[in-house]
Amino acid sequence: MLKNIYLYRRYVLASFWTDLRYRYAGTALGFFWVILNPVLEVIIYAVVFSQLVSVRSGGGEGISYTLFLTSGLFPYLAFSQMISRGSSAIKSNALYMRRSLVPAEVFVFKEALLSGFSFLIYLILLLPISLIAGNPLTWRILLMPVSAVFLLLLGFGMAIPLANLRILFPDLGEVIPVILQLWRWTLPIMFSDDNFPDWLRRLMSLNPPYYFIRSFRDVLIEHRLPSFEAWLSIGFWIVCFLIISQMISRQLRNEVKDLL
Repeated sequence: MLKNIYLYRRYVLASFWTDLRYRYAGTALGFFWVILNPVLEVIIYAVVFSQLVSVRSGGGEGISYTLFLTSGLFPYLAFSQMISRGSSAIKSNALYMRRSLVPAEVFVFKEALLSGFSFLIYLILLLPISLIAGNPLTWRILLMPVSAVFLLLLGFGMAIPLANLRILFPDLGEVIPVILQLWRWTLPIMFSDDNFPDWLRRLMSLNPPYYFIRSFRDVLIEHRLPSFEAWLSIGFWIVCFLIISQMISRQLRNEVKDLL
């Protein structure tokens, strides 16, 4: 699977650049939609939770709820974009797959690059938000791009099986967006789990993206490195889903191509 991506690396980079240039072509704001959408969502959540519902972040003194929210929400938005667009990559590129030998994972990986570009914008936005909130920036923020790559690898490993299964079961196209909306509420994004009972926190930590999300807050807000348990969980889930995606791709490759 990774070998195929390397072999078609020039095609991936060329199509990535083309999609990036024309994705927002014809719209009044163009590229700024990449920034505007997450900013509007953050404003809504920040107002609702910090003002109306009075949810507290659980962070240290001087850490605003907006910073707490964005440090969890931005990574999840990039992750959900990877899942959503990656799971539709085969269907969206069905014409190319019928006429060429380009493997499906190449198209999914292109979506990973596009999601990675959005992720980069989100990480840049986090820096001024952190400074405005009075949170100092330390050298540990250099680990945020590393955590971003790991989170996108997790999304890539999940998107490949979903992209193949979506051809066999078209209803997945309607189910996946609903699952992604509900999934964010099972993660400590809008709330902190610091005051939860130990058994509940342990249960939540079994959620694959859990430690990926927490790693951003560890380096940005808590000014500490993620724990050994966090790195172990991150590595385990990445390897696990990449192996699953490899197995499913091999098993369903011919059947998927026939259905296309």
